[in-house]
Amino acid sequence: MPETNWGRKETIIWPPHSPIYTFGAVFLALILTGLFVYLRFEFALSPLEQFYLPLYITTSTSPSLRPSGKYQMLMMSDRKSRAWYARQVDVAAGSTPQVNSKPIPLVLSDSARQHGMIYLYRSAPNIYKNSALGSYLKQQVYGGASIVDLFQWPLIFGALAFLAQLPLSIPKDIHRRKEMKYGRRLKGPILVTPKQFNKAFEGTGIGLKVDRCRKMLRVPQRAEDQHFEIIGDTGSGKTTIIMQMLRQIQARGHSAIVHDPACEFIERFYDESRGDIVLNPLDRRCPYWGPSEELVRRAEARTIAASLFQRTTEKKDEFFIDSPQKIFAHLLLELPTPQQLVE
Repeated sequence: MPETNWGRKETIIWPPHSPIYTFGAVFLALILTGLFVYLRFEFALSPLEQFYLPLYITTSTSPSLRPSGKYQMLMMSDRKSRAWYARQVDVAAGSTPQVNSKPIPLVLSDSARQHGMIYLYRSAPNIYKNSALGSYLKQQVYGGASIVDLFQWPLIFGALAFLAQLPLSIPKDIHRRKEMKYGRRLKGPILVTPKQFNKAFEGTGIGLKVDRCRKMLRVPQRAEDQHFEIIGDTGSGKTTIIMQMLRQIQARGHSAIVHDPACEFIERFYDESRGDIVLNPLDRRCPYWGPSEELVRRAEARTIAASLFQRTTEKKDEFFIDSPQKIFAHLLLELPTPQQLVE
């Protein structure tokens, strides 16, 4: 049964499925290799080596394709029109004009002129065997070095530049392939390590020790005065988290207000020498306080009374709530002491 293809066929697939980061690493490595080769050519090769390099590459790579070819060699002549092949010591960097050709980027050296040489030129095209001419250039011009030998270090540096990019490009390509296969998270929570969380949110404030992680998960210092919601079953570690937070606040020398109905924290953190205050009328360490001391204006008496005698949802209980509120508010207006209120 022939395969059925649904939908239209896309002419351009975007984003492409190929490993673009690895291809980018290859492209950048090639550019760097070209730069290294250029630096080697420009600053390490002699003028004659630079002149003969295209011919040397051709004769070194062509013997397997064609045995011979027409080439022009660099020649020099004396006053008697005797010609010799130019050597390393015979030329220097410069420019020598030619009659019917472009200038030669070389000039005769002082040594060659002292030996009677007066003219530098290209020979007429002659047929040479590629293998023989390649061997001549290798021995007489390049000192026995092959093309690979000449550019060995630029190639090595280019390979190292490529390998150095792989630890970055391969994980990016793998991550990209996973996104294309499984989708990309657009919204919602994501599981990260404490280190990743601290980096993403600039966590430098209160820290929490997370199981099986060395680094503490820290909230941004600017967010410390906002709410922390700690939820968990009995024994899940809520008190331990609060202990961690209080120890860090204590180490900073900052103040904290702790609502401690079970008296768990007062045993560990109360320090009288530091000036800690206990607000518990049943504790001898509690400073003097009376409800009437809170009054600034008369209306606050009813507010305090309403906080102590709170309403229920039952309509029939309204009398038993309103009456104690009014009586207690009236008593507060007399500014009694706590003992007088009890009596």
